[in-house]
Amino acid sequence: MYTREKILNSIKYVVDNSKDVKINFNNIDKVTDLLKENKKVPWLNNDFLDLENFTIEQILMYLILCESLNFCFWDFDVKWKIEYKGEWYSGSYGLFYAISKAIKNGYNLLDIDYLEKLTLEELDDIFKGTTSIPLLKERYEIIKQLVAEFKNIDDLTKTIQGDNDLELLNKILSNFSNFRDISIYKGKEVYFFKRAILLVGDLLLNVDYIKKTVKNDDNMLACADYKIPQVLRHFGILEYSPVLANLVDNKKQILHDDEKEIEIRANMIYSVELIKQKLKQNNIELNSIQIDNALWLLSKNKEYKDKPHHLTKTIYY
Repeated sequence: MYTREKILNSIKYVVDNSKDVKINFNNIDKVTDLLKENKKVPWLNNDFLDLENFTIEQILMYLILCESLNFCFWDFDVKWKIEYKGEWYSGSYGLFYAISKAIKNGYNLLDIDYLEKLTLEELDDIFKGTTSIPLLKERYEIIKQLVAEFKNIDDLTKTIQGDNDLELLNKILSNFSNFRDISIYKGKEVYFFKRAILLVGDLLLNVDYIKKTVKNDDNMLACADYKIPQVLRHFGILEYSPVLANLVDNKKQILHDDEKEIEIRANMIYSVELIKQKLKQNNIELNSIQIDNALWLLSKNKEYKDKPHHLTKTIYY
């Protein structure tokens, strides 16, 4: 059982021992002042889903499938984008729209037997846009693993439920291996669970029976990704060593589980907790996922892209 304390303590260990990333506490106010007027807009709006005629089980499968594949869209060559209803989308938006579009076009992606027979070429066709989606083979392998895991579940609605968000998180981690986002830093395990936490947020927003049964939704930490460290660095909250700054600013790839990468992710998460505490002192109640959403949406604006985000090829974010 992963508790909030266990996850946060693993993050704090990295923060306390970081060499290449530091938090400038003096700049926390720059973000808290900006978020005081936050409207709590979720990153995932219902128009992505377009699932009015879907069963609860299908909606669960849709969200689990999407978040299982929601990682690493960057490449050094052509940027991956996909067309949907006359508009072009990239990143997470592109992924959700691509899957919705495929379902409408007859790819029965919410049927386990269909997924089991899905070929790599068909998956490439589903995600084909300006180019093939990055890490196509890794996404295909995850789908095949999902098929085996779905087959081990008798009733998805009874499996994916709980009285609080931590129970939901642990149900996801125990049933679906691709969400076990754990790194090793100086000999100790660090629990990120980025996409699992994102899935918890999606479930709380979009599945009615989960909305009604979950009594506590304030246990999740932020989702350690590429874009939020970029925004926090813009505000001077995250500060990189000269060595790390040189790598990031010159768009050099950093390997997954490199200490520098782990430090970026951990310090990002802890910074969100500091922002949350500061907002609470001002009588503003935003949980970590809501702050995460707000910062992620800010990352879409050009003014917060004055410095690049770090580049790591990984299935975890």
